Amino acid sequence: MEMKNMEIALILMAFVALGMAKKKETRKFGQMTLNMGGQALEYLKTSVKPITRNVQRVEWANKIHFEERYELPPWVLPKSDDDRAQFKGAERVQEVAILHDADPSEIPLLVYQVTALRGLDHALAKAQEDGALVEDDGRLLVLDMGEDSLKISFLRNPKGGKFAPFIVNLD
Repeated sequence: MEMKNMEIALILMAFVALGMAKKKETRKFGQMTLNMGGQALEYLKTSVKPITRNVQRVEWANKIHFEERYELPPWVLPKSDDDRAQFKGAERVQEVAILHDADPSEIPLLVYQVTALRGLDHALAKAQEDGALVEDDGRLLVLDMGEDSLKISFLRNPKGGKFAPFIVNLD
């Protein structure tokens, strides 16, 4: 009888210990994509403060070109039928730019929004006029600043609504 009470006590203690154990909170990486399939990218979001980068290199191409090297979010490049059903506007996104910061610890920034790309295009044209090296192989356009960098800021007014344009500033 005493052995049965001991077993019941141990089982109850095990249940109490399991109940007290906390679930580990899954880590949230914020506004970036992360998967073992490709390099993670941070992407533009609406913010009160501008998103600023010291850009040393820009890669600009059709989103399909980056599919193997980078982990593009499903609203830019859907991978499954569920993604295609959920993000029906993804086919409107064709060209994307990936901005590499002068600081290698910064995650590359994915720019896919039309207004941000339009402003970035003007900023890169100015950089090219000022002597930035531009390579174009017909599929991929690369602007390389060498040892220099461009300070580029992206801002979207959070009160402007879902379709507020990005304002791109070159400092």
